[in-house]
Amino acid sequence: MTANWFQNAEDLLSRRVRLIGVGIALCGLLWRIYYARDFYLDPDEAMHYLVAVHPWHGLVGFYRNATRVVHPPLFIAMLQGILLFGRAEWLLRLVPSLAGAAFPWFVALWMQRMTGNAAALVAQLFLTFSPTLIEQSTEVRAYGPAFLFLALALVLLQQALDSGSGRFMIAFHLFLYLAILTEYCVAWFVAALGIYALAWLWKNPASANQRMIWALGQVGALSLYLFLYFTHIARFSHVGLLGMYSTWLQGAFPRSNENLFAFALRGTYRQFLYEFQLRPAAWLGLGAFILGLCRLWRSRSLAVILLVVPFVFACLGALLHLFPYGATRHTSVLAISVAVGLGCGLALLARERVLPVLAIALPIVVAWNALSTDAFLPIARYRHHRPALQSAIGFLLRDVPSGSVIVTDTDTDLILSYYLGCPDYGYYDVDEAYRMRDCSGLRMVVAPTFQFSGPAELRDTLALVRGKYRLERPVWVVAGGFSVDVSTPVSNARPFGQTVAIFEDSE
Repeated sequence: MTANWFQNAEDLLSRRVRLIGVGIALCGLLWRIYYARDFYLDPDEAMHYLVAVHPWHGLVGFYRNATRVVHPPLFIAMLQGILLFGRAEWLLRLVPSLAGAAFPWFVALWMQRMTGNAAALVAQLFLTFSPTLIEQSTEVRAYGPAFLFLALALVLLQQALDSGSGRFMIAFHLFLYLAILTEYCVAWFVAALGIYALAWLWKNPASANQRMIWALGQVGALSLYLFLYFTHIARFSHVGLLGMYSTWLQGAFPRSNENLFAFALRGTYRQFLYEFQLRPAAWLGLGAFILGLCRLWRSRSLAVILLVVPFVFACLGALLHLFPYGATRHTSVLAISVAVGLGCGLALLARERVLPVLAIALPIVVAWNALSTDAFLPIARYRHHRPALQSAIGFLLRDVPSGSVIVTDTDTDLILSYYLGCPDYGYYDVDEAYRMRDCSGLRMVVAPTFQFSGPAELRDTLALVRGKYRLERPVWVVAGGFSVDVSTPVSNARPFGQTVAIFEDSE
């Protein structure tokens, strides 16, 4: 009797896997909306908004404006469409959140075809409720839309390969191009898709028409990357890489005289740790991934290419000092590969049954998010609580006299420019360092530093500003940004949580 009940339940769930996936996606969207309610726009998010709102003229003008950030231009175009409806935080975050909740479902659709229902559900649950991916897809960043385009491309590619359809192959390349134009981090998975399709076409019969469409589409993808390199990446590569090597991403590149194999192992483990946010979960996830990899290898599935190649290329990118690897959002596209391996491994343990996957995974998902910490995130979540920033903005507008000079760093200036409603920000005016501009009745002066490193830099900045503008009246300082310790700039600073410090300098 009990066996019959389990079998009936299993059969019912197996027939409704896609509908269950829709329910998981809706839960993921609601979770993201709930999660984002506590956080204000960080400097990078505010920068995307400020670039999108900046005036431009014509297609060339749009491209020049959109490529002021070190990301491809398509996300700026998306934001400009959103701005037609308003500039509220929830509105700016809506498209990334929708995409972040939807793309796991399309990955699951591909896995249903390739590996079965149980593996597909595990992969979708992981991608939907990973604390790291939840955070990324609630931010005003391009990762969610880029992963959605990539997942759609994956589904369309498989449909094209299975059916021999030229139309599906064309559609695959269109979504592949959208992913390329949205975020650079998808490059490793784009390369893996190219190798996967090539191996499939080599192994299986295909029409000359389909092979030609695929070859021309790949030439188009390569041409698109070359265009982006010469018109965008090359302008940032030298300064950007120097900054990554020496500051917040230095651990994601091999150190001098470090064993490269040891770096590869360390970076791979750190990537799992970044995705899982808990050491025990990272080790278990890595074990399940290896089990899934072995399963695909034994069955001679070409899907193993999508598990191995993205990691290999991402690691090579770091070894060649081209792109960071390990514990960074810049390689978070590897989560798709992790999800496929994880799904195959855990489905094997669940004997390919949907019922035990759902029964065990759902409470684990809740506990996973409840126990995850900020320890493995480069920027702690508690740093960006909205109430603290709202108090700081209220203090500036209420208690700081109108016309006062406000000295700040570039990270904080990006935040203030959004929340004070001053889109004429000074982040990219390198040739006009320390220029003064009006903002909501205050006179803003921005130092050409991402954040104040301590009291010494602050004193030098204040002395320079006072000398340049011959200021005698008190000057106000606002210090915040990504990671500055707001308690250290000066002893009399008024800290608003661990977010922003404001004080008056009367010397």
